Amino acid sequence: MTEINGISSSPGYAFGKAFIYRHDKLVIAHEHIDVNSVDKEIEYLESCFSSIIKEFQKYLDDAIGDSEKALYTVELLMLEDVEYRKSIKKLIREKHYSAPWAVEEATEEIIKVISGVEDEYLKERIIDIRDIEYVVLETLTGKRREHIEVREKRILVADYILTSELLGLEGLENIEGIVLDTGGKTSHVSILAKSKKIPAVVGAVDFSSTLEEGETVIVDGEEGKVIRNPAKRVIAQYERKRREREALLKGLDGSIEIKGRTSDGKRVILDANIEWLEGVDDAISSGAENIGLFRTEFIAIKDDILNSRDKKDEIYMEAAHRMAGRGSIVFRTLDIGGDKKTEGMLAEDNPILGWRAVRYMLSHRKDFKAQMRAILMASKYRNVSMMFPMISGVEELDEVLSLLKEVKAELRRDGIEFDENMKIGTMIEVPSAALISDVLAKKVDFFSIGTNDLIQYTIAVDRGNDKTNYLYNPLHPGVLRLIKLVVDNAHKEGIEVGLCGQMASEPLYLPLLVGLGLDELSMSPASLPVIRSYLTSLNYGDCSRLANEVLSESSHIEIEKKVKEFSNERETRNQK
Repeated sequence: MTEINGISSSPGYAFGKAFIYRHDKLVIAHEHIDVNSVDKEIEYLESCFSSIIKEFQKYLDDAIGDSEKALYTVELLMLEDVEYRKSIKKLIREKHYSAPWAVEEATEEIIKVISGVEDEYLKERIIDIRDIEYVVLETLTGKRREHIEVREKRILVADYILTSELLGLEGLENIEGIVLDTGGKTSHVSILAKSKKIPAVVGAVDFSSTLEEGETVIVDGEEGKVIRNPAKRVIAQYERKRREREALLKGLDGSIEIKGRTSDGKRVILDANIEWLEGVDDAISSGAENIGLFRTEFIAIKDDILNSRDKKDEIYMEAAHRMAGRGSIVFRTLDIGGDKKTEGMLAEDNPILGWRAVRYMLSHRKDFKAQMRAILMASKYRNVSMMFPMISGVEELDEVLSLLKEVKAELRRDGIEFDENMKIGTMIEVPSAALISDVLAKKVDFFSIGTNDLIQYTIAVDRGNDKTNYLYNPLHPGVLRLIKLVVDNAHKEGIEVGLCGQMASEPLYLPLLVGLGLDELSMSPASLPVIRSYLTSLNYGDCSRLANEVLSESSHIEIEKKVKEFSNERETRNQK
């Protein structure tokens, strides 16, 4: 029996025989074309891109739910990317490469650049870029990858899986679990696995190459572990865990009206993070009390609404209308730049530390004011808040608030209704903001801690880097002390503080987050039922004692030990 640690990317437990799939490189002939054939070759290239875009647009139109829509939207953006196609055509014109060779060369250049950037999210996009390359090359050459067909219940073990491969896989219903050598939590296969409720572990380095077809594998999607050739007693343990989880989820069907509260009455508001208008319905059906984070950049990039007042007005207004009488909705202003580029944005050596979010928007005041205006107009339903990302200092926040004041004055002048008392908040995701949160708390109505970035910036580590990812840990004492500092400073000023990063959806961290005093947790709609159920079984006094013990520790190893002991003791009590 061998245990391998990876990254949990889709919750749940699965075990069974392994179905192994590894990729052979699609071999492209490196052929030069005649100079007189250049225009014809480019015309053929554009024709292939057009047909692929139409196909993906149909997939997007037919997609069900936010997760699948997100997959197709990002791949469509890549297919429609002007610079990508320009680089391919340049190789055809200047070096007389055939279209397939030019696609391969241009794609490799992009991947080379991204591979040198120390950012997990960007590196996970390499698989998506490779997926687009495969689709384009298949269309250009008529060659096809090996078709994946799974005829019996199996654990899919692979070096990596492209989105198009998983969606086109014959026998997807037979996939009990997924284990990949590469990837991370934000990879599209991880997102799709969650939407299909398939337990998955990624980043299990070289696991597929060490395994034999048909070997028994356990996928622990809760703790990010894979167990090869488990002992019978271990299989029995995981059978019990799976039954308990299934019973829990089944019992949650009628609990969506229950508000977030511990067993001893401590109130913790449970909200949903969404990216699309359709996500409002997902949030409501999962029992979210509010929309704690509407990431507006995704619809902005997809629908090109940066300069379209009508579209912004319509989307924000409709979202607020759907939540009216149900709960509030927090619109985060555009967090573009970094890993989320729009046409015309400059390439940067380190985009995550560069021209992004409010930094970018303050350089595009007309667009920023147009978005503020649209959100303010939606606030007429009296359930809307606005939140600013990547605030790093007082001067930056003051500049943003000054701009907001201008927009409000313009709306009053135009006689347009809006909520004069609309709440304004800021994300706390930069260590400098956390350290001066006592000052920032005097200027806004609420905080929302974005742990995904806060962890990355605090520890200065890229979890996608194999040499340093062991350092990336949400339980790092520096991260936890910053969270506690922000909570305390917010409460001193009488404002609420929530958390909307990945930590909010992890049951293991829930007792600690509750004990640290967070007022609100916001997560994907799919995570809400389990977190809500777990919350109702917790005692706030116990959680507070856990948090106090943890904050006195100097090592994440000791902290993780205490957090797991707390979880195991609770599980033992519940079984008695």
